[in-house]
Amino acid sequence: MMEVVFRQPQLDHLFAAARGETEIGAAVYLRYDEPSERYLVTHIEIAEGNDRLSATETEFTFAPQFLTRTTRIARISGLAYGLLHSHPSGCSNFSTIDDQTEQLLGTFVAERLNGHRAFSLLVCDERVRARELAGSALLPVRSVGARVRRYNTDLHASVDGFDDRFDRQIRAFGADGQAALSALRVAVVGLGGTGSVLAQQLAHLGVGAFELMDPDTVERSNLNRVVGATLADIGRNKVDVACELIRSIHPNAEVTPIPEHAVSFGCAQRLRVVDCIFMCTDSHVSRAFLSEFAHQFVIPAFDVGVSINANAGRVEAISGRTQMIAPGLACLLCANALDARVIREELMTTEQRKADPYFNSGGVHQPAVISINSTMVSLTVSMFLSAFLDLPGNARWQFYDGIAGVVRAVASRSDAECSVCGHSGVTALGASRPLAFVGSVS
Repeated sequence: MMEVVFRQPQLDHLFAAARGETEIGAAVYLRYDEPSERYLVTHIEIAEGNDRLSATETEFTFAPQFLTRTTRIARISGLAYGLLHSHPSGCSNFSTIDDQTEQLLGTFVAERLNGHRAFSLLVCDERVRARELAGSALLPVRSVGARVRRYNTDLHASVDGFDDRFDRQIRAFGADGQAALSALRVAVVGLGGTGSVLAQQLAHLGVGAFELMDPDTVERSNLNRVVGATLADIGRNKVDVACELIRSIHPNAEVTPIPEHAVSFGCAQRLRVVDCIFMCTDSHVSRAFLSEFAHQFVIPAFDVGVSINANAGRVEAISGRTQMIAPGLACLLCANALDARVIREELMTTEQRKADPYFNSGGVHQPAVISINSTMVSLTVSMFLSAFLDLPGNARWQFYDGIAGVVRAVASRSDAECSVCGHSGVTALGASRPLAFVGSVS
């Protein structure tokens, strides 16, 4: 279904502007993403000064030159276009005056846009509504940031509508929260030690649909930490094992196993239709790609990682990190969580590695323990629930010291100059920009 997607900082700015005593008006530019049917809001231009003819508590009139200029920008840029206004009086739905005004504007705007869609948007009481210009049916609206909110969705549910196995969860976040989980489609990238645990937890929570991505097969050395894998699964695709695990817990879940690398063309296409991405891969190429992808298509992601430093059989350090990636939050580049040298090595062919005198990592296997993996996954899933269901919890970037037994929250700030999440980065560019790394790894 067609959906309008804002970045949370954009809506926060609009909500602040709409708290005055007079209506505000703005032009909204949106980029369409065909696989997901989402319209990503690229930028918003509030009409001020000579761009408005009048603004009162109950009425706003755009100046003709504002409409002419902004529709021209949309047409030249190949973007969809929206006209937004507020209702300071508290009316949270479109009024009959709005209906009449849009009928008058509809033909003019349609002729100016050369076939691109036009929308009408309304801001009132910290909520946003959307419909096609001169239309009547409300469209779903999503806001993506440290919290992910949805407006105009028909997800209200009663307790009686769910299986008894979700009873204890519904007591925590209500039937509407359970309905929201059931409506989600998530991608789990990497089905090893952290990804398999994460898939298990999401299945128990009742998440409705899964895209599972991992090119690897089960090896004997995986059996200490890959949940669901047995001796009989050695040689099988990890995604198939995870698929069976999920269905054994949640038979009604829709599960798509994709035995490919995250940066393959197939995975990149499937990622565009999900609501959330879980990054359970230790590949720096995959993580760099997914961090950028999350901003480019405004899809929230959660990165999770574990590290155990051991020397001669003695553990010297245990650490983990989990971080949400979304507009307004730091990407992995801002977080200094990516190693350019490792990315370079991962992109090398076998022949290039042999010939490179600086290549020294050699694919050394790192220690892995299921209990530590599970600790970090649980922190990640709790963060996910806080972001999507508004459960208490504000941390969006956490470090774990397994020796001290301490979890530390870190402030997550996006660098304004960052080439990924900064002002001139890739946020909301969608398919208008080629995807970094896609096709680079077989």
